This record gives sequence, structure tokens and C-alpha cells, in this order.
Amino acid sequence: MAIGEDSDIDYKKIAYYILIALVVLSVLWLNYCSLRKHMSSNSQIITDFQITEKEMKKTRDPAVAGIFYTGDRQQLEAEIAHYLSADFNRTLTRPKILIVPHAGFRYSAPVAAQAYLQLKKYSKNIKNVILVGPSHHVAFNGIAASGAAYFKTPLGQIGVNRALIRKLLENNPHIGVFEQAHEKEHSLEVQLPFLQKVLKDFKIVPLVYGQVPPQVLADALRPFLADDGTIIIFSADLSHYYNYEKARELDAETADKIRNKEADISGHMSCGATGINAAVLLAKTEHLRPEMLEMANSGDTSGSRDSVVGYGAWSFGADDGTEAEKLPPLEQEMQNLKNFTRFYGDDLLKIARRSLEEAVLNGNEYSPSRSDYPDAVFNKGAAFVTLTQKGELRGCIGTVVPNQAVALDVARNTYGAALQDSRFKPVTKEELPEIRFSISLLTSFEPISFSGEEDLLRQLQPGTDGLIIRDGDRQGLFLPSVWEQLPDRKSFLENLKLKAGLSPSYWSDNMKVYRFRTLEIKEDEN
Repeated sequence: MAIGEDSDIDYKKIAYYILIALVVLSVLWLNYCSLRKHMSSNSQIITDFQITEKEMKKTRDPAVAGIFYTGDRQQLEAEIAHYLSADFNRTLTRPKILIVPHAGFRYSAPVAAQAYLQLKKYSKNIKNVILVGPSHHVAFNGIAASGAAYFKTPLGQIGVNRALIRKLLENNPHIGVFEQAHEKEHSLEVQLPFLQKVLKDFKIVPLVYGQVPPQVLADALRPFLADDGTIIIFSADLSHYYNYEKARELDAETADKIRNKEADISGHMSCGATGINAAVLLAKTEHLRPEMLEMANSGDTSGSRDSVVGYGAWSFGADDGTEAEKLPPLEQEMQNLKNFTRFYGDDLLKIARRSLEEAVLNGNEYSPSRSDYPDAVFNKGAAFVTLTQKGELRGCIGTVVPNQAVALDVARNTYGAALQDSRFKPVTKEELPEIRFSISLLTSFEPISFSGEEDLLRQLQPGTDGLIIRDGDRQGLFLPSVWEQLPDRKSFLENLKLKAGLSPSYWSDNMKVYRFRTLEIKEDEN
């Protein structure tokens, strides 16, 4: 084809096809943008958001292990076992609510254990524990639930009952999931190791409250009291940083308010006042009886008495309006003595040791001063002091009737046991390092009614009863510890007659017999 001749190419058609291609590409681009926007969005609106397992942090790790309690599993096991080995006041009814302190174990665990010991009898039946405590690190309004599936301690994981949490969230606008309130909070965490040791198969509902009226908290928890498989535990300490005597005064006032169901405990009386007031409100409306299990402060358990923190434990069980059945008098007195020695036993041992040294080294009778010892040891009491040397009796003097301060009684009887027991020579300075002692605190005396000697023997409780016999001007007393040498009832009674100056076969219908109990404190065990 020569240059300049017409070409077979149709430029109009090319332009048309190009235009069509541009239109198609534009449509495809618009569709792509629209589809991309559609695929990047969900149908759910953010204002309808509900927390799901994906958003939940799986496990809430311990925040205060190694601080408030040991982080070592074996040591923690041993410490909890020690606290739970204590004798305790058993509640008359199954607990529905507990109030438990939340300080470091060395300070408050002996008191907290008194609450958790109440659950042992019901451990197989309790499946849910609603734990309620104040926030110490985060300020907020309302009640914070946790989104975690598990709470962890050195003893292992505890499951969270998310079904109950969802129920709380659905029915209470004041409750929401707020993980930050739980991250560093100790008021709930310190309860977990105790729960892991006393309960079998259970889950928790962890709730931390900020600024919220006690009535709101009580109303949210009320429905769960109807479930026998659920218990509510309010975590609360008592007064903070007052001197020892002021703290005891304030804590006694708090105890009175709880007993009288007065829900007006103020913040200076408790770190956890809102929770305690909520418990009292529930007790009023649900007819629950508060029972105080234990009360002490850091000056009793560990630390200075210049600035102390108070701790108390209460149980709330069904109150049917009838008078509660009480322990037999001697058992109640023994329980009271156990509580007394738990906090003041060491003071009595110090008094006895000081008295022993003063008697042997200087020949003087030591007189304890109120400025050196707690006021409680100047309550009246009767005590025997027993001295031993290489396991053998070296002196024993005691008082039968509480007619003076137990501190003075212990000091005087220690002096008497060392220097005035007519069966032994006075203890010498050379013997002093080998002398050990024990203090036996006595209950009151209970007369025994019997129809004859055989009936009396049947009523004796070996290892438990101390015994006094009286006939005319003859009298003999055996402490319960004598059962260790004379475990047979007949031998026990015959030897007691000998001590009273009577024949082992002697019997008279005029003989009076009394039983009593003793609580023994041994120097080597403290």
C-alpha cells in the first residue's frame, strides 16, 4: 500500500470499544468498593455489643501471691492447713452469708479461718461462691464483674460461673464487666486459697464494688440466697490505723451494729463498710441471724499496737425466731478459753517465764504491770502452773476459784510452784535452764449427780474431765492431764481419794463431786 492511501483500520470502532471498556471498568471498580465496604462490616451494631468468650481474658493470674500470702504452693498448703487446724465456734445454722477479712495472712488469716471452717460440713453441697469485695486500686461507680474464665492461685485454677454473671448483668444496670477493677485487687484473691482447701467442686462469681449504695448491692444479691448451693462472702476489714484501745472500741461498736442489724456502719469503721451494710440489710429482710465467730486486730496477731487494723468474721444463717440452742456451759467456757489463749496465751507464757526467773534468781514474786501486757490478761481467771525437769514433775501450784487477774494468778502460782511446793525442794539457779512449764486455765465447776460409785464412774470422761471430790474437810483435785498416767476410771478415782486423804475403797453418800475442764498452754509449743 502506498503512502497516503486510505487504511483498512476503523478508528471510530476502536474509540467505541475503548469507551465501552472504560465504562465496564468503572462499574467493576464501584462494585468492588461497595463489596469491600460490605465485607468489612458486621451486621452487629457496637451499641448492642455483648462480651463473648473471644473478648474474655482466659485466666486472671494472682496479683498478690508472694505479698499478701506465700507464692510457694507447698508452703501455702502447709499454712492453710495450719490455720484450718484451729478449734472453732461452730455456727448453729448453715451459713448463707459470711463476712471475712482480707489482709495479709500473717495478720488476718487466723480470723478468716474461723469463717471458712464453718463451710467444711457443707463442702459437698456448696457449688457457687459469690465473692464481694471493695476496690482498693480503681475508683469507679457501680459493681464490677470479671470477664475471666478462671481465677488462679498457687494452688491451681478456680472456674468462674459465667452463667450467673450473665444473669447479674441482665438484671442489674449497676453491674458491668470491668476487668481493670480485678487486675490488682486483693480483697477477693486472698479468699481463694481458703476456698480451695475447704470446698470440693465449686465456681466463683467475683464482684468488686466501687461507689454504690449498700441497698443496690443487697438487691442484686438477694435472689441468690434462695439457692442452698450458693454462699455469699463479703470481704471486709474493720477499723484502720487507730491505736490498739481505740480500734477495739470501734470494732466492738461495729460488732454491736451487726448483731442488732443496724446497716449504718461508716467508712472509718470498716474497709468494706458497703459490703457489711449490704449483709446486714439482707439479714433484716431474709431473716438471717448474725453470729460473730472471731474478732481481733493486727496488734493481737502480728505487729505494733500503736497503729492497728481490725479483723472480724461473722456468719449469717437462718433465723426462725426461736432462741438458738447453746453449747453446754462447760463446752462454751472451753470455747471462750480457746479464743482467749489464741491471742493472749503468749502473754501468759511470758509472765510465767519472767516470774520463774525472778523467783529462782532473786527470790522475789513478780507482779505484772498493766503497762507491759494487754488489758485482757487482767480479767479474772483461775490457773495451775506445772513445772517439769527432763519430763519429770518439778512443782505444781494452782488456784481453783478465779478471784484475781489471771496475769497475777499465773505469776503467783509460778512463784509457788518454783519455791513453795512442799513435795519438792525449791528450784535452784543451776536447774533453771532445764525447767519447762505449762499453764492450765480452769473453767468453772459443775456438780455431778450420781446414785452411787458405779454411776459416778460411768459419767466420767477420761482425758476430758478434771475432778474434785469433797467429803467433810477432805478434798482432792486432779487436772485432766492426770488421765495420761491413770487412764482407767476406777484407778483415777481411787488415786484421787488417796490424794484427799481417804482410802481407795472409801465411799460415802455425803461425798460431793465436781467436774471441770482445763485448757493447757505449754511453753515448748509456742
